[in-house]
Amino acid sequence: MRAIEFQATAHQHLLRLPDTIPDGVPLRVLLLLDEDVLTANQQVRRKPSPKLAGTVTMQDDLIAPAIPADDWDALQ
Repeated sequence: MRAIEFQATAHQHLLRLPDTIPDGVPLRVLLLLDEDVLTANQQVRRKPSPKLAGTVTMQDDLIAPAIPADDWDALQ
Protein backbone atom coordinates (compact mmCIF):
# COMPACT_ATOMS: atom_id res chain seq x y z
CA MET A 1 0.00 0.00 0.00
CA ARG A 2 1.30 3.46 -0.89
CA ALA A 3 0.52 6.52 1.22
CA ILE A 4 0.46 10.12 0.03
CA GLU A 5 0.10 12.94 2.53
CA PHE A 6 -0.47 16.58 1.62
CA GLN A 7 -1.95 19.75 3.01
CA ALA A 8 -4.97 21.44 1.48
CA THR A 9 -7.64 24.00 2.22
CA ALA A 10 -11.31 23.12 2.05
CA HIS A 11 -12.91 25.03 -0.80
CA GLN A 12 -16.48 24.45 -1.98
CA HIS A 13 -16.33 20.81 -0.87
CA LEU A 14 -14.95 19.56 -4.20
CA LEU A 15 -14.01 16.34 -2.39
CA ARG A 16 -16.70 14.66 -0.35
CA LEU A 17 -16.18 16.14 3.08
CA PRO A 18 -18.53 16.10 6.04
CA ASP A 19 -20.85 19.10 6.07
CA THR A 20 -19.51 20.04 9.50
CA ILE A 21 -16.19 21.16 7.93
CA PRO A 22 -16.50 24.82 6.88
CA ASP A 23 -14.80 26.31 3.80
CA GLY A 24 -11.34 27.80 4.31
CA VAL A 25 -10.26 25.37 7.03
CA PRO A 26 -6.72 23.99 6.60
CA LEU A 27 -6.74 20.20 6.24
CA ARG A 28 -4.13 17.46 6.29
CA VAL A 29 -5.11 14.75 3.82
CA LEU A 30 -3.80 11.17 3.82
CA LEU A 31 -4.48 9.00 0.77
CA LEU A 32 -3.94 5.25 0.93
CA LEU A 33 -3.60 3.57 -2.46
CA ASP A 34 -3.61 -0.17 -3.10
CA GLU A 35 -0.62 -1.36 -5.14
CA ASP A 36 -2.94 -3.59 -7.21
CA VAL A 37 -4.83 -0.55 -8.45
CA LEU A 38 -1.61 1.32 -9.21
CA THR A 39 -0.11 -1.45 -11.36
CA ALA A 40 -3.40 -2.09 -13.20
CA ASN A 41 -3.81 1.57 -14.18
CA GLN A 42 -0.24 2.21 -15.37
CA GLN A 43 -0.11 2.93 -19.08
CA VAL A 44 2.57 1.64 -21.38
CA ARG A 45 4.99 4.46 -22.16
CA ARG A 46 5.09 5.50 -25.79
CA LYS A 47 8.33 4.87 -27.66
CA PRO A 48 9.46 6.31 -30.98
CA SER A 49 9.55 4.03 -33.98
CA PRO A 50 12.84 2.11 -34.36
CA LYS A 51 12.85 3.27 -38.01
CA LEU A 52 13.75 6.78 -36.79
CA ALA A 53 16.99 5.63 -35.11
CA GLY A 54 20.00 7.31 -36.70
CA THR A 55 17.99 9.58 -38.99
CA VAL A 56 18.48 12.78 -36.97
CA THR A 57 21.62 14.86 -37.44
CA MET A 58 22.69 17.88 -35.38
CA GLN A 59 23.20 21.05 -37.42
CA ASP A 60 24.33 23.41 -34.63
CA ASP A 61 27.26 23.52 -32.25
CA LEU A 62 25.68 23.23 -28.80
CA ILE A 63 28.83 24.40 -27.00
CA ALA A 64 29.38 27.61 -29.00
CA PRO A 65 27.87 30.77 -27.46
CA ALA A 66 24.58 31.98 -28.92
CA ILE A 67 25.86 35.55 -29.35
CA PRO A 68 29.36 36.94 -29.92
CA ALA A 69 31.38 37.94 -26.86
CA ASP A 70 31.35 41.62 -27.98
CA ASP A 71 27.55 41.74 -27.59
CA TRP A 72 27.74 40.95 -23.85
CA ASP A 73 28.35 44.66 -23.18
CA ALA A 74 24.83 45.44 -24.43
CA LEU A 75 23.35 43.53 -21.49
CA GLN A 76 24.72 45.94 -18.86
